[in-house]
Amino acid sequence: MKSVPKMRWFRLSMLMLLQAVIMVGAGDELDVYDDIQQNPSQVQIQGTAIPLEQNQILDIGSGSESLEESPDLPHESFTVKDGRKGWKVKVQRPLPLPTPAVSDGKVYIGGGFGSYEFYALDAETGKPLWLFHCGDDGPTAAVIEDDCVAFNTESCILYVLDKKTGKKLWGKWLGDPLMSQPAIQGGKIVMAYPNQKGGHSLACMGLKDGKVFWAADIPGEVISTPVIADGKTYASTLEGSVHCYALDSGEKLFSREHQATSAPWVWQGEIYVSLREDEERMVNGEKIVVRTEGQGRITHSGDRDNEILWAKQDADYLNIENSSRYAAEQKELDASVGFASAPAAAKLAQSEVNLGIASVSGVWAYQGSRPTIIEGISYSSMGDTLKALDAASGKVLWKRFIEIKNSPGGRPFSPPSYASGKLYLGAVSGEIICLDAKDGKELWRYDCGEPVRFQPAVVDGKVYWGTDAGTIFCLEAKDPKATGWAMWGGNAQHNY
Repeated sequence: MKSVPKMRWFRLSMLMLLQAVIMVGAGDELDVYDDIQQNPSQVQIQGTAIPLEQNQILDIGSGSESLEESPDLPHESFTVKDGRKGWKVKVQRPLPLPTPAVSDGKVYIGGGFGSYEFYALDAETGKPLWLFHCGDDGPTAAVIEDDCVAFNTESCILYVLDKKTGKKLWGKWLGDPLMSQPAIQGGKIVMAYPNQKGGHSLACMGLKDGKVFWAADIPGEVISTPVIADGKTYASTLEGSVHCYALDSGEKLFSREHQATSAPWVWQGEIYVSLREDEERMVNGEKIVVRTEGQGRITHSGDRDNEILWAKQDADYLNIENSSRYAAEQKELDASVGFASAPAAAKLAQSEVNLGIASVSGVWAYQGSRPTIIEGISYSSMGDTLKALDAASGKVLWKRFIEIKNSPGGRPFSPPSYASGKLYLGAVSGEIICLDAKDGKELWRYDCGEPVRFQPAVVDGKVYWGTDAGTIFCLEAKDPKATGWAMWGGNAQHNY
């Protein structure tokens, strides 16, 4: 078993101390949030009062944080064969990078699973502007609203920084591990985390100050991210249930088991999400269970609206994958941050059963067959096929097999990004693929030479993406009007 890194060991020690304190002071185990709500002024540790602000969640690791101006990173410009220009920047470590966020001429991206770095770059040139050294490792994809850029580390802090300067506005220790990313709307930030009751919580906090407005129990980690739409926050959890809460009050509107395999997308008040169904079939006289996946539509009350899944297909990509290069890389990444075996708080048994994912790094990077709905058409990446459906009827309008060569394993390509009538995919073959949204016709490919798993951002005629090898790329999109997909899911609500 690999030894636990010092910072993670410190966090775990502090967590055990905190649990012991709460058990002694309250008589039984309470969530950090619950304890603070009941005793907002102080927590007793061996007779010593530690002041806590109202609604504060524990913040650990700030002593190792720092801000570096103009970090020295290898970056270069290039021109491709058709004359388009681009740039690339190599971050400090060759680790898997999430989707960049682009705003006001800057690109924001974490340094990858296992890194402690969060970067801001010039969107036009790639010049590194500042580097925030996190108190914990594994920055997720960032979300941006107003002058704030927010992200969380896998272990275990939610951060909000000033997007211009990189100065930390606030940070809260939530729990270990954090495998999803936050969502923002109207000065509120929503985030899931493992609580100290053995379960998970979904919390809504103030974007500017971290004040907790509400927190609700959920059965497990959120798949990819919470989603905000129509004054509500939605989430799918690892074991497959779908949840809806009022954003302002935290009132639970529904929580239903649906075998969901992706984050939801909300369109015209209904929820679209990929769902798993297991079927028994006879093969060579033997009964076997086959996994299938299709698109489900859920009503505002949480009921399934389509009895038969739309665009349903066999989904061997939801089976546990142990033999590929990617599976080996996931195990190595987990071990590199101290997870020789996953902590109980990760609840990986849920993701193994429902998603076929058996590692913390795998859940951190998982995006699934999430639909993207634009002007009444639902686009989703299902295995090696991209499908377009009429969102009202479920009718398949077109589907395209996407050829991927030399796959290292895992999902062949990302959920699509959309900009100005075109779809953009990141592929594990190292390619960015652009297709016409009307008919799925492939318009161009660019091979960057490094696997791409997260969907790209598309802003001001340029495509931005990160690779599994720690490189950030920017390339002109051939369409100077292509814009609007500024972060994962398109915007800070993840519901473009």
